[in-house]
Amino acid sequence: MRTCVALLASCVCLLHSTTLAHPGHDHADEAAASTTNAGVQLPPAVVLPEIEGPKPWSDKPVLNDPERFQIAILTDRTGGHRPGVWMDAVRKLNLLRPEFVVSVGDLIEGYSEDRDKVQAQWEEFLGFIDKMEMRFFFVAGNHDVTNPMMHAIWREHFGREWYSFDYKDVHFVCMLSEDPVEHLGDEQLTWLEQDLAEHADARWTLVFLHKPLWVYAERDLAAGNADSTNWKRVESLLVDRPHTVFAGHVHHYVQYQRNDQEYYSLATTGGGSQLRGNEYGEFDHITWLTMEADGPHVANLRLDGILRPDVVTEEGIARFNKFLGGASVEVEPILIEGAESEAFSQGEIIIRLNNRFDEPVAMVGEIDGMPLRGLTVDPMKLELEAEAGKSVERRIRVEFNQPVEFAALARTTLTAKLRSTGDHPLRSEITVPVVIDRRFSLPQLAKMPELDGVIEEWPDERTNATPEKPLLLGDQLAWQGAGDCSAEFFARQVGDRMYVAARVTDDRVMPGDEIELLVDPRGISARTRDSQYVRTGLSIAATAPDADGQTKVTAKRLRNGRDYVGVKAAAKATDKGYDVEFSIPLRLAKDIQGKDWHSVQGTVVLHDMDDEDGRETDVVWRGTQRVRQVNTGFGHFVRESE
Repeated sequence: MRTCVALLASCVCLLHSTTLAHPGHDHADEAAASTTNAGVQLPPAVVLPEIEGPKPWSDKPVLNDPERFQIAILTDRTGGHRPGVWMDAVRKLNLLRPEFVVSVGDLIEGYSEDRDKVQAQWEEFLGFIDKMEMRFFFVAGNHDVTNPMMHAIWREHFGREWYSFDYKDVHFVCMLSEDPVEHLGDEQLTWLEQDLAEHADARWTLVFLHKPLWVYAERDLAAGNADSTNWKRVESLLVDRPHTVFAGHVHHYVQYQRNDQEYYSLATTGGGSQLRGNEYGEFDHITWLTMEADGPHVANLRLDGILRPDVVTEEGIARFNKFLGGASVEVEPILIEGAESEAFSQGEIIIRLNNRFDEPVAMVGEIDGMPLRGLTVDPMKLELEAEAGKSVERRIRVEFNQPVEFAALARTTLTAKLRSTGDHPLRSEITVPVVIDRRFSLPQLAKMPELDGVIEEWPDERTNATPEKPLLLGDQLAWQGAGDCSAEFFARQVGDRMYVAARVTDDRVMPGDEIELLVDPRGISARTRDSQYVRTGLSIAATAPDADGQTKVTAKRLRNGRDYVGVKAAAKATDKGYDVEFSIPLRLAKDIQGKDWHSVQGTVVLHDMDDEDGRETDVVWRGTQRVRQVNTGFGHFVRESE
């Protein structure tokens, strides 16, 4: 048996949609009136299957009221117009399909006594309107009717300078705020009074004019002057009927409440604007009005948020991915020789634009995050352009008038805006960390020391130590200072291996105590550009020696936990804790960076247990709380020449 269906909409509605032009003032040409009479229509129905129990749809109504409609409102195009914006709005309106479009004026630049020039401006604008696929209602702004000659041209093209029409029982009133200037003349007001009286039964009245005259009228009255605009007379005619008012002119958006009704001063659709964003009310937009039984519902659609269905195609995304992968920016770190406590005063940042894309690529960059006091950056403006298949670099001199601690430079970044320079430009923005830090060297040793946990020779320099106030993870309250758990260590290169020796101070060596080396073997550009080192990173650990003097060594890849073969280590108890020696193959750095590898990045983490039933405390030499995910703060250990 077939599933029965339920017809949600069962009533028959009489739908009568009429658009009428109403008479204007005497000197206007007679506008053609168009009337569309619809017969009896069934409203659109949703036919749903009968389902017992829960249903996969909500119980909200289908928005199919035959009296509902949607229109668009466009605001100022001129007053310092930006070419292309208005036509962009036209194209997007053709996508949105409003029933019609209403203007609030300033359609041409105007302000000219040259008739030919004004006519040419109107011809250009009417060419835009020819591209619009729905009806457009003209409203005059000060740029459109600046002088008597321009008023005459308006009447030649459009007839009336004020008029009204009806649509689905809503009364539309299009007024002239320049009668003559920031004023509503007596003839227009007489017409308005009669027009509103003849349409007193309209379910809503929508008023459109160019200037927000209510603002000027209120300014006059606040100064103790008479209303020079005559707007208060308009309000007295509108006060007893539901209405909404739309204006433009000031190029920034504001919603007002007047007489328990909403008045809108719209922003721009291509007019002069700093476009500083929503908070300033400065943006290019289309106002979208949906008329409901309870009145208009208004939304503002920013032009840059209305996109064609083919905004991204398969071919387009392939080209963009090629651009993203082919155009890259590298920033070589500034690594300074010296003790951990020393500071930075001057250096040179090398910025490199690599272009493997098939078109030229330009870059504009800005360095942020440096302390500004006493800072000199030369050059201040960073611009680079690389031909297809080429790389270019720029050296930026950075200098402070007094040394700055490395920690104060930790958030320094380069924000680079990239753009291809072909016929259809692509754009991207990337942020690259600018690393200014101490350089940790990897001096050469002639041979690998014997791995027995006994550090035969402790160097006088190039050693590193846990800071007085280290980063603590886990049970932070259990750490009681350097005597509780801390370490000194140094690193050396021996052929294709790295030797690391650590002297751990631990007031109570217990099972679970361990020293861990976290290593990022990627090239310096890759690891500074992307701090996520888990994909190739290593965890190399050795436990404190047990009662039999044995230590357990583990070497794993962070990503998948697989063994990193070839790591050796030995540990030996001391009066203050224990010593550890590591021998680590450097093949991964060579595999990633090549035989002339530059450096590795890493940190030391001490895992300390002070109570058999307690939690572990992790003491971090350098890094962040996400020490096992990101390399931020790790030391750069730079290979010394053989």
